[in-house]
Amino acid sequence: MTPQHPARPRRTARTARTVGAATAALAAIAATTMIGSVPAASAEEAPLVTSTTEWQYLEDGSDPAAGQPDRTAWTTGALPTGDWRTGTGSFGAKNGAATGMGGGHTVDTLLEQYLADGKDVPTYFFRSSFEADATDLAAWKSLTAEVVYDDALVVYVNGTKVAGFEDGGVTQNVQYAGDNGADPDTSTFSVDASLLHEGENDIAVALYQGRSNSSDVYFEMPSLTPVDVAQPATISDVVMTIGADASSRNLAWYSDSAAAEGAQVVPASRLVDGAFPATGATEVASTSGTATDGQQYHHATLAGLAPSSEYAYRVGSDTDGWSPVTTFRTGDGDGDYSFVFIGDAQIGASGNAASDTAGWVDTMNVAERAFPDSEMVFSAGDQVNTASNEAQYEGFLSPDQLGRIPLVTNIGNHDVASLAYEQHFNLPNVSTEHGKPDAGRAGGDYWFTYGDTLYISFNSNDMDDARHAAFAEEVLAEHGDEARWKVVTFHHSVYSTASHADDSDIVTRRADLPPALSALDVDLVLMGHDHVYVRSYLMSGTTPVGTGAPTETVTPTGDEVLYVTANSSSGSKYYDITPGPFDFAAVQNQEYTPNFTNVEVSGDAIAMTTYRSADMTVVDRVTLQKPADPTDPIDPTDPGTDPTDPTEPTDPGTDPTAPGTPSDETPVAADLATLTEATRTLRVDSVDEEAGTVTVTVPRELAGAPLDWFVHSDAEYVGDVPTDDDGVLTLQLPVDLAAGEHTLVGQRADGSVATWGTFAFVVDPAPGAPADQPSGALAFTGADVLPLAAGSALALAAGLGIALARRRRA
Repeated sequence: MTPQHPARPRRTARTARTVGAATAALAAIAATTMIGSVPAASAEEAPLVTSTTEWQYLEDGSDPAAGQPDRTAWTTGALPTGDWRTGTGSFGAKNGAATGMGGGHTVDTLLEQYLADGKDVPTYFFRSSFEADATDLAAWKSLTAEVVYDDALVVYVNGTKVAGFEDGGVTQNVQYAGDNGADPDTSTFSVDASLLHEGENDIAVALYQGRSNSSDVYFEMPSLTPVDVAQPATISDVVMTIGADASSRNLAWYSDSAAAEGAQVVPASRLVDGAFPATGATEVASTSGTATDGQQYHHATLAGLAPSSEYAYRVGSDTDGWSPVTTFRTGDGDGDYSFVFIGDAQIGASGNAASDTAGWVDTMNVAERAFPDSEMVFSAGDQVNTASNEAQYEGFLSPDQLGRIPLVTNIGNHDVASLAYEQHFNLPNVSTEHGKPDAGRAGGDYWFTYGDTLYISFNSNDMDDARHAAFAEEVLAEHGDEARWKVVTFHHSVYSTASHADDSDIVTRRADLPPALSALDVDLVLMGHDHVYVRSYLMSGTTPVGTGAPTETVTPTGDEVLYVTANSSSGSKYYDITPGPFDFAAVQNQEYTPNFTNVEVSGDAIAMTTYRSADMTVVDRVTLQKPADPTDPIDPTDPGTDPTDPTEPTDPGTDPTAPGTPSDETPVAADLATLTEATRTLRVDSVDEEAGTVTVTVPRELAGAPLDWFVHSDAEYVGDVPTDDDGVLTLQLPVDLAAGEHTLVGQRADGSVATWGTFAFVVDPAPGAPADQPSGALAFTGADVLPLAAGSALALAAGLGIALARRRRA
């Protein structure tokens, strides 16, 4: 009979002294919320390494492989020369002493924390060994270990790297590396038995300080235990992520077995008493690799799924066992749909991963009870607090919903320092050219479609904003016409009001990204990072459109975009709202309680309601309304439309809409004395003296708006024709306009000045006129300074080769 194997949690055998009450609480939560439970790695095999194991260690800041062509030469064989010492148990120091270590940890062997110059020792090196005979090697499938560390750690067995934690920036033996966490982190890793040999096996550890003035350093390996070859594979961290479109789902999972694994899927109706049928399942092979903790990570895609259908899947193999059966349902794939949008769960940020996990699980349960038909869980990023911490990933992945509702993730600044993020999440259409800072850190921009929406995610840890915009341009060029809505998402909020709002990196992103997103026809941007709820006004680049009391329905015109920043979904961390001023913020809220947002997507609107998880009261609601298609035909039966005879000719001499034609409703020109430099924002592009026209560009926030146009000095009305969607307009000038400099003013319906500029009008000299009368090329004196939003958008767009296409909001 094929062994059936539960999926989560992974390796629950923990050492009480190093994990303590927090892990006990997390295990209790896991028992009630996870897919299943797993027995300890092996109850029969004795640990090879314990808290009493003797280690040799080097703490003087020297390189144990100095002069060697291979910097890992020190990890195996004879111990290299140097001032190596011997100690047992836990190793560390807190401000040079053995006391005061955070997280409830204690130091058994005090490390020398400082070099002669007062800076922290960059790297410590540890060596130990264990024995294995032929019987052992035949009986062992793998080894599983627990480590506690601060700040970064790399583990080798017999010269091969088997695990790395916060080591994305490590390029040499002696250097500073890691995330400078407040307290030591606990993680686990596996070692495949194929790396072992008869006799003495070497285990080596490099421990890195995060910086030259770190307050503490710590290392402990409480256990290294064999796993019996007969024991089924430990399958863990099973998560369903979004596929390339609504007909596919991606899966990711971890396994402590090196054997080939895959996924099986069947219509749920074919289950027999909840179990998979003996034959007929669709099998999908996985792609796999060695994860940062030494296990194998697996990715598989379930494709060709029918809409509005229920399916069942499992992952694993006949050889090593299968995960429990999980059922899920697809949406209708073409109509309205909804999803849950959440901000930084950041498990571990409070210092208590169990508490953070409990808050996160509660939010997911509340959201599903309230909105059981949600078709995605959409995360703004920072899934965990420490990028390589597997215990924190275990907490984030613990909600049952993540195995059956597709997860959409953004990569946060707390996720990027390890490749664990891209091993845990199997995301579609990931770019290898955009949003991938370097090989040692996770990331990559990606996109997918769902219903009539195109979603584009940026890895905003990569500060090359022009490359992000170029990626979006490429995706939109290929798929933009297939989508009614365009949604961009990234972690680092550019329009928030808490402590990160004025960070230099955020200021840079705020200057770069919004103008490009306005130029790229984006409708909505979803963000996180600042642990506060903020909903912007509609933004034209960096310029807010409208101020005052926020409305619950917003209808963009021109290039306007709505930005929403999510608060914490777990309660692990919040930031206070800062004074500002923040003219972009329509709504801001910080009540130090977990939030989530229900997002309802239809053809005409995206309705977003943000709730407090504790009691389902409303924080904010807003509907992004799709404007009416300007090309929609007028219904002649509409009582608001004046009936006209389309066969009746129009007299151009009496057409009240013709530029320059006087009528009883001709508006009154503003006094030139009321013009200010603040409204001198009109750009004069060209003047055609033969045609008698002037072509101008208005600021982007005025694009498409109907304005009354006057040319001065004599204040002649030249019409109210609106600009195109890029703000460009050609006006017919009065036939008797004199040569010289003129002022062109665009006024709103209430008579206030919206924009103005000047231009020179030059005519050929009349016959017999003096020869030095101006003639030939025109000399323009139009406004030479664009408003900030328009100038930034055009400059960035020009640099990227972005065509400022007409809006396709309908």
